[in-house]
Amino acid sequence: MLLFLKKVLPKSIFSRFLLILVSPVILSQLIFSIIFAEKYTQIALGIISSQMAGEAVVTAKLLDMECDNKYIHELKNGMNLNVEIINDAKLQKTGISKDHKTYRILRRAIVKRGYWEYYIKTENDNMDVYIPSTNGRDVYKISFPRKTLYIKIIPIVLGGGLISSLILLAIAFIFMKNQIKPIKKLAQSASDFGRGLDTEWYIPEGATEVRIAGSAFCEMTKRVKELMNNRIITLAGISHDLRTPLTKIKLQLSLMEKTKETKLLLTDVNAMIKMVESFTLHASEQNKENFVMKNLLIFLKEIAKIYATDTFKIHVDGDKDIEISMKYMSMKRALGNIVANARKFAKHLYIRFQRRETEITIHFEDDGMGLKEANINSIFSPFVKQNTARTHSNDSTPGVGLGLSIARDVIIAHGGTITASNSQTHGGAHFVVTIPHDLGR
Repeated sequence: MLLFLKKVLPKSIFSRFLLILVSPVILSQLIFSIIFAEKYTQIALGIISSQMAGEAVVTAKLLDMECDNKYIHELKNGMNLNVEIINDAKLQKTGISKDHKTYRILRRAIVKRGYWEYYIKTENDNMDVYIPSTNGRDVYKISFPRKTLYIKIIPIVLGGGLISSLILLAIAFIFMKNQIKPIKKLAQSASDFGRGLDTEWYIPEGATEVRIAGSAFCEMTKRVKELMNNRIITLAGISHDLRTPLTKIKLQLSLMEKTKETKLLLTDVNAMIKMVESFTLHASEQNKENFVMKNLLIFLKEIAKIYATDTFKIHVDGDKDIEISMKYMSMKRALGNIVANARKFAKHLYIRFQRRETEITIHFEDDGMGLKEANINSIFSPFVKQNTARTHSNDSTPGVGLGLSIARDVIIAHGGTITASNSQTHGGAHFVVTIPHDLGR
């Protein structure tokens, strides 16, 4: 039962508020309507029916007493009823023509006054009460306007209550909608911050609690940005300062006698220089770039043109009309690292992309020997070289272990994800990149 309620109950705070507000209003209106209509109707109709039955009985008794017609005429006008004597007739039917609560109350009032033979006809604008005379020769037809039993106060009260409830609910709906807007803005700002977008547009507003949360969020983003900038600046400065001693070491090694040891040292120094340059370039791109709109097919073909060779073919397939917001150089570097990784281990790379509901999915599948299952989880960690995750390499140039790590950082900064597995179609590695298609808009 609890699981069923969790499924059917609304999820958003706005819809839950409407449920919390509307349900008691509807329930109270129903209870009020039932109690008021039932009790008031019984009391009011009882009084009116008793009065009508009394008038009908008094009129019948006066007719039995053969009172003066002038007196009967004044009585009819005073009671707003019509009287007709059907001579030499007998009562053909008894009871009421339509079994309704309103007429049943009138029937009980007539019976209570000692008339067991009667007939109430309710099929026209008037309500006709047929009562036999005491001599048994005639039938008295006493007619009341039907509207006599119509109580105007009931529809007025119920209608007024319903209309006022709808007006109050509409006002509450508008006020609640305005209260939800600041929460949505805060959520959007948090989402933008997580994607690396600018959040300077956000200004705390709304209720006091929402303003407090918004102010705390702004303070948090400010501190996180300062921390990230300081970290990148510090690491970039260290990387830049390392270039000079590494260049000197490289120069010294190149002047030394070519031995096995010097060659190994020179290889390590080149790898360190490449690592430093890679991180420095990545840090500078992260700090300076803004988001721009790019056609995804053209963008991927640009990358393919850079990395394709006579021995490494790249096939790109996807919708030509898909555009995506990105930091151009950072994303080009990230996806380029994935393509460069495939070039080391395969002869063909197949890139295909498609739009889903809220994201763009890009698949990179190659025909290499695939990834080692034991190393898939650590393939995006810094300084993990791909020749430890692949079974063999076509490229003798050693990597520095930052390519896929940088690719992951860039993609995460764009609000996306990247996963690795083995391709079921081509037998090599399979990287899947997802990026929100509304990023930066």
